Amino acid sequence: MRRAAILAALCCATLTCGVAQPPAPDDHDAGLINHDAGNLVDAGDSSDAGEADGGAAISCSWSGAPGVCIPVTACAAISDRTSEAHECPGPADIQCCIVTPRVADNPPVPAGYKLMAQAQVTSEMTTWAVAILHDSAGYPMFSTAMKSFGALNVLARVEWHPPDFQNSVVHRGVTLYVPD
Repeated sequence: MRRAAILAALCCATLTCGVAQPPAPDDHDAGLINHDAGNLVDAGDSSDAGEADGGAAISCSWSGAPGVCIPVTACAAISDRTSEAHECPGPADIQCCIVTPRVADNPPVPAGYKLMAQAQVTSEMTTWAVAILHDSAGYPMFSTAMKSFGALNVLARVEWHPPDFQNSVVHRGVTLYVPD
C-alpha cells in the first residue's frame, strides 16, 4: 500500500509508470507496405522468414504499437524503425519491426480537454491509469478511455512520453485530461 502511495505521488497526470514502448507504423515508406493487407512488408527480401503460409507478412504488436515480423537487418535498413524481440515466431533474427517512438507523433490535446493538473490526480485515478498502461492489447497506442470520478469526467489517452526518472528513453505512458 505504501508503494502505491509513493507511486501515485511520483506519477503525475502524465503517467509513465511503465516500460519503453514505440508507436504505430505509418505507410510513408515506399515499397514497404502491402496495401492489400495493410501490413509492412520488406519488398526487397525474398526469404520467407516472418511470413505466413500465404506469403504475406505476419502482423505483430509490441505494447500496443503495430508492426510486422521481418529480419532485424531489414528493419535496421529503414531509418525510422525499431526491432523488438519476442513478438514473432521463428528464429531470433525475425523481430517485430515498428515505427521508432517519438513524442512528436502524439496526437494533439483532445478537443474540449486540457491536461489534468497534478494536484487533481487521486490514487484511484492513478490505479485506473496504470491498469490502462499495462493493458497494451486492450489499449493500443493513442487509444482513449473515459471514467467519472465523482463529478469529474477524466479522459485517459495512451501516448509516448519523454525520458524521465523511471525510463531513459521515449516510452508508453498514459496522460490524463479533464474537460476544458
